Amino acid sequence: MPETGVDALAGRLASVGLVPGVGDAVPSGVGAATVPVGGGVTRFVAGVLVLVACLGTTRYALLNASREPHDTLVWRYVALSTAVGGAFAALTVVEAVSTGVGTTVLAFRLLAQLFFAVFLALSLRELYYAQPTTSTEGDRLSLSTARRVETAFMLLALVQFPIVVWVGPTAVARVILAVAAAAFTVYGVSFGHAIRARRVTQGTVLDATVTYAIAVLLCVGAVSVTEGAVVAPVPQPAVAGAINVLLVMIGSFLISLIIRLKRSADATGGAP
Repeated sequence: MPETGVDALAGRLASVGLVPGVGDAVPSGVGAATVPVGGGVTRFVAGVLVLVACLGTTRYALLNASREPHDTLVWRYVALSTAVGGAFAALTVVEAVSTGVGTTVLAFRLLAQLFFAVFLALSLRELYYAQPTTSTEGDRLSLSTARRVETAFMLLALVQFPIVVWVGPTAVARVILAVAAAAFTVYGVSFGHAIRARRVTQGTVLDATVTYAIAVLLCVGAVSVTEGAVVAPVPQPAVAGAINVLLVMIGSFLISLIIRLKRSADATGGAP
């Protein structure tokens, strides 16, 4: 059949690459599915908010540790957790502004995300054991036993790090990290509620720290669990939106904690 004018025009456009030919349809679709994309402006802003809040919390937690005669280890755990949280937020920002990041960056971000929750949980555990037992609690797990159990869980989590670097962020690796984060979240929140039930720290800066630490811990754990929902048929835009909301909540809770820590630092000698 003779070639029509439309067919001729389409053939010329395809020859210069303005219109994909038939043979180009499958490769372009495969490429789009394999190239990761950044998290967008919302993820960038949320990451910056968490980064600034973590750095501020680290500063004032260390300031309180240097001026408070008691519970120094608690403040150091809080400072360590938010310092790791700052690394997590910085890597989140890197992912948001980059159209494609390597598996090493992603592995470090997932590891920092997990240990953000781990060290927050340990700060609540440390405060719980620093307080005297009450007559209604009965026998409780010894601190040395608790630390051995925690170390075993952390070693299991660290094993996943080289796997993510070498193999990539597989669904299995994300699910395992989500389960680990959820376990430490429940672990830390249980200590936090036990501390609040004692009412020993009521009205003090430690009481505010416990309140906001529980809130941040729940949000960080929820981020990990949400990312681990890759095995569920959940639309990716919904997952990304939920993570953005949780990141903003983390930053907001930490800013509230900074205000309380700054007041405490001012009261014990003035913040520089």
